[in-house]
Amino acid sequence: MICFIAVLAQTDAQGLSIGLDGGLQGTQYRLQDGTNGLLPGGSLSLLYTFPVKGRWSLLTGITGGVYRTAARFPDGAVFSDYQVDDESSAFQYDMRTTGYKETQRFFAAGIPLLLQYHTAGAGTQWYIDGGGKVLFPSGVSSKISAQQLSLSGYYPDYNIMVSNLPQHGFGTIDNWKASASAALRPAAALSAATGLSFRLPRGMRLYAGLYAEYGLTALKARGDSMPLVTYSPTGISGLHANGILDMQNAGRMTSLAFGLQVRISLETTRPALKLRPKPKQLPPDTANPAISDEEADLIKQPVIFGPIQEIALPEVARPHLDDIASVMMQHPTIRISIVGHICNSGTETEDPGVGLARAEAVARYLKSKGIPRSRMDIGATGESDPVLPNNPAANYRKRRVVISVE
Repeated sequence: MICFIAVLAQTDAQGLSIGLDGGLQGTQYRLQDGTNGLLPGGSLSLLYTFPVKGRWSLLTGITGGVYRTAARFPDGAVFSDYQVDDESSAFQYDMRTTGYKETQRFFAAGIPLLLQYHTAGAGTQWYIDGGGKVLFPSGVSSKISAQQLSLSGYYPDYNIMVSNLPQHGFGTIDNWKASASAALRPAAALSAATGLSFRLPRGMRLYAGLYAEYGLTALKARGDSMPLVTYSPTGISGLHANGILDMQNAGRMTSLAFGLQVRISLETTRPALKLRPKPKQLPPDTANPAISDEEADLIKQPVIFGPIQEIALPEVARPHLDDIASVMMQHPTIRISIVGHICNSGTETEDPGVGLARAEAVARYLKSKGIPRSRMDIGATGESDPVLPNNPAANYRKRRVVISVE
């Protein structure tokens, strides 16, 4: 989203679009012994149009949608698997369903990349979009219901069928409701749309048409080996649902959607820049008055740094640099040289890079006062350059930055 906004801020092209897609939007997968189908869903989109050439444009941005699918098993469907009771005895767990239904739902953010073609004309246009989309889904949540579940267990070691011990997890449950969840992964999909666009006031356009989405890669590879429900030895009320998507009956799951599309394009073409009137030409002798001796002496006053290795600009030097910036603003053609110095005596030694760091600190401050970096040359001396030779008491004055007019 940050990248999208950055591109939007820099571009000079077409329009920002806000769209709404609505129709049947969900997932498709093969379901052994059952059926599944799409439910109503939809997406919101925030897109930006980049003209490519002629009547061709590129659309990209971000979308957010809800995907819903319903799955059912026929009445009388039986599901069997082997489980272990609280006495560590293995048995065949059988579940017979009546009116079993599962509604699966998840949200997904998407990044589309579409190529658009539109016909000529300022009024009504026909358009067609085609391209792809990357989906980033949340986990899928399922609401499960059944008119009746009949739970029984067959113990082969004892040749016994148990079907009416609800306190031990065997019996009949009426009007059963539960929930389940499953993890999904990012996936790619084909995306297309077509319809008409209509001119609106203030440079806006209304797009109305049809859209379709077809998943290319799987949101979920295949069902796992979990049973539809997990046996509860503490009673049938503690039954845990795993859901269809975690069963072996469920195949590879991909996205699928189609329906109606409405989109409003807000033209954001930047207006032409207004040219400023040219400044009045001054006579040659007054257009760029020469810098005075007092101003030159002001610039040449060094900026003194304090302790050894100090590179932060001293507060006491700021008023002096403000005066230098004022002089340079009055004389826009002059350039200055900024050279950093170090001290290196028998008792005080500084790194050679400290001088350059001091010069850069001065240049940064002048730039913050409106002096372009192109008007400043920065350098440093490689060795100590004493101000007053043979005077240790004046060593601090070696730690300085010297500014001169070029």
